[in-house]
Amino acid sequence: MMHIPDNVTDMSRRTFLAGTGALGLASLATSCGGTEPGSKAGASSAPPGSLSGDVSVLTPQFGGTEGKQVMDGIIASFNEVHPAVTVTVDYTGFDKLNEKLTVAIAGGSVPDVIMTGVGWIPPFAHKKLFAEFDTKFIEGLEFTGPILEPCTYQEGLFAVPLLLDTRQVIYNRTMWDRAGIKEAPASFEDLRAAAKELTGGSGSTKQWGIILNGQGSPRQLLATLIGAGGSTMFSADGRTAQLNSPEAVAGLQLVVDMIKDGSTSWELKAAEGSPHPFLTDNVAMAPVSAPVWPSWNEANPALMSEEGSGYFLPQETQPAAFLGGTLLSRAASSQNAEAADALIKHFVQPDVMEEVCVFGNSVPGLASVLENSEVLRSNRLIAAGVQNLEFAVSEGGSPAWMEIRGKLDPILEEAFIGQSGVQEALDKANQMAQEAIDRA
Repeated sequence: MMHIPDNVTDMSRRTFLAGTGALGLASLATSCGGTEPGSKAGASSAPPGSLSGDVSVLTPQFGGTEGKQVMDGIIASFNEVHPAVTVTVDYTGFDKLNEKLTVAIAGGSVPDVIMTGVGWIPPFAHKKLFAEFDTKFIEGLEFTGPILEPCTYQEGLFAVPLLLDTRQVIYNRTMWDRAGIKEAPASFEDLRAAAKELTGGSGSTKQWGIILNGQGSPRQLLATLIGAGGSTMFSADGRTAQLNSPEAVAGLQLVVDMIKDGSTSWELKAAEGSPHPFLTDNVAMAPVSAPVWPSWNEANPALMSEEGSGYFLPQETQPAAFLGGTLLSRAASSQNAEAADALIKHFVQPDVMEEVCVFGNSVPGLASVLENSEVLRSNRLIAAGVQNLEFAVSEGGSPAWMEIRGKLDPILEEAFIGQSGVQEALDKANQMAQEAIDRA
């Protein structure tokens, strides 16, 4: 049975069901319109075999031979229901996705179905790139409430989750036992103290308390710690930056303090081609997400067993699990909207979602997918990720996020390496973000 630390309770099964009003989405009125360009996505349901024409897909996932085989299989199963629909796929990386979308918008050739990431919905919904989903679309799909928050903009639903990535902190049980640590940290102060207690030695034999670099960017680390303090990076409407809030200051101060204590270093990270320091007993704690499970479990199965390691979530006023992932949207300008909607609905069916998550070693957005999949349950990090979805926090939340995200990391790194103070760095970050928002 999976070990759940004291600060992570069983999932309350809070779910979002269409029309319930969760996440403030009750204002989404059910549409009975057609499927002309600009209509709400999923406003109607087509009978099997009734759709035809072309549907284009842009995806930063499914690259490589194996990924394309998975995508081909998904399209083939869709064509069993709608054989007259021709689906074409444009594969790109997340590093090129923003550029591709910008060019597509400028050229008036936006793909019908678009896969993006967490944080991307407000900027592109603000630009009216995405169609808003009708509440009918997710009826019967029990998405846990917090994972739909990154899919919304101004109380409208503009995406649905395909695959997710949650991060928790993994710890070495033997090291905790030697240090006399009995319970998961319940505050930033506890986490700092634990990291300090777990640090010892020097030089090549030094044991580090925690590693922070290598699982996500500085801004994602900050977003997690802001969430652990009970706040967000931006106001609810996305128009006010909150990057220098008391919660942000406390979170960044924790990182800087652990660096000053010698419990970690921003320079500490896995060398390319070498095992992660957690796997070689050089690090006691590390943020971790599900995709690393196959390689980590193969490298050190004893450590990755329930007897060897456990998990907890960072918290100050509440637990926080950073949420990333891939989201599905339909273009507002789609000329074959009904077929595009049907393809998106196919992607989020439990059997297809399972196939996608098995391929990506990813967390499914539907708890039932994990419950019914022995393969997914065998990945302890996926199981922990589903357990922690109700504590999900994410980056972004502003229509200017695509500009802000690239500028934020170097500002935070200045504080990590001592080039600026915590308050100075966050004031600089907040000013940069607010100026970008005011331009958006």
